[in-house]
Amino acid sequence: MSVTEGRLRAAGRVLIAERAFVGCLLGTWLLTAAAHYYVMAPASVLSQVADDLAVTPAVAVWLVSAVPGTWALTNFALGVWIDRLGEYRMIVVGTAVLIAAGVWSWWAGRRGTFYPLLASRLLAGVAVGVIWTASTNLIGGAVSGANRGTAIGVYVTSAPAGFALGQLFGPIVTARAGWPANFLVMSAVAGLVIGVISLSVRRLEVDPVTNTASMRSNFTSVLGHRVVWYGSAMAFAAYSYYLFMNSWMPTYLGNEFALSAGLSGLLTAIFPAMGVLSRAGGGLISDRLLGQRRVPLLQASFLVSVPLVVLIGWTRRLAVIVAALVAAGFVIQLTFGVVYSYVQEVVETSISGTALAFVTSAGIAGAFSAPLITGALIDWTGGYLTAFAYATALTVLGLLLSSVAPESPAATDRSQSR
Repeated sequence: MSVTEGRLRAAGRVLIAERAFVGCLLGTWLLTAAAHYYVMAPASVLSQVADDLAVTPAVAVWLVSAVPGTWALTNFALGVWIDRLGEYRMIVVGTAVLIAAGVWSWWAGRRGTFYPLLASRLLAGVAVGVIWTASTNLIGGAVSGANRGTAIGVYVTSAPAGFALGQLFGPIVTARAGWPANFLVMSAVAGLVIGVISLSVRRLEVDPVTNTASMRSNFTSVLGHRVVWYGSAMAFAAYSYYLFMNSWMPTYLGNEFALSAGLSGLLTAIFPAMGVLSRAGGGLISDRLLGQRRVPLLQASFLVSVPLVVLIGWTRRLAVIVAALVAAGFVIQLTFGVVYSYVQEVVETSISGTALAFVTSAGIAGAFSAPLITGALIDWTGGYLTAFAYATALTVLGLLLSSVAPESPAATDRSQSR
């Protein structure tokens, strides 16, 4: 074989690998966006859901928190199986369960039965957690360390895109086909995109599964790293604040400013939609401008978030709230892609799924608890002041943690090699 032929074949292999990576990234992005559409759809029409199910909004919000609830409870243990069985297999299993849960949710919603609907969304939470963690590990492991923050940052834009679509199209679908139809939308999209992932992953170059250690051994290895603990605590603070804003802002705007459900959902959609820019941008800034340093970006995100959440809860001017939602949605979501890279870089490849599952569990625990805690505060006080005070405390906690957190080992290694 001539040198020219060898170069052409090598270039062909690179092109195939790049196409496979793009296909996997696109497929997992669409799958996760559909899953997050499913998570957020009830929040966009929470008052109507509550009326149809004959419960209060504070009870109905459990339908939003149910998904992150079981996600947080089960994801850490399931991370071990991701390391053992491989990301693709777990994505397929998770997608099958998610589709079934979506159909069950539609059936229960049509019948107006609260507890079966709650059960279906609890089941969906397990599947969403598997899909998220396995996909993050797959995408992060398919690129070099210098590009990991950027690649993961692009992937995690799927979550705010799904949330924004849920806030925006949830009322539209509800008006035309009833709010349970939103669950069928998710199942249909998930069924289509798993085929894209299946076609692409066969040509994707990833390390083979080699982890045969016990669950206890994996947990011990992961929990021995300080970065994992700091990253998990910051994820808890960021996701708590993020889900408070997503779950209660439509109701807040409707009650306090007499806006329609459609307009409230549209304005609230601005908050998660900003993550499409900031999550990818955060990883790019961290990789390119900060030399793979993660902590400065985390600090800046929480620092700016503190006054913004105070402003949103204090002002009575709708234009100011909209402007603050744009800024707040952008800065808090700078953390999301970066914190996964921050944790993944400190552990061995064979247990990275377990590590990502742990930080995800911590973050989703915040996503589960924040809407419920703030809902209880709103019921208790009859207003939203204490709820915004809780959200402010979460951003202050994140700022304190990021001020003392150690830097990413990837940044340290890079600086020493210069």
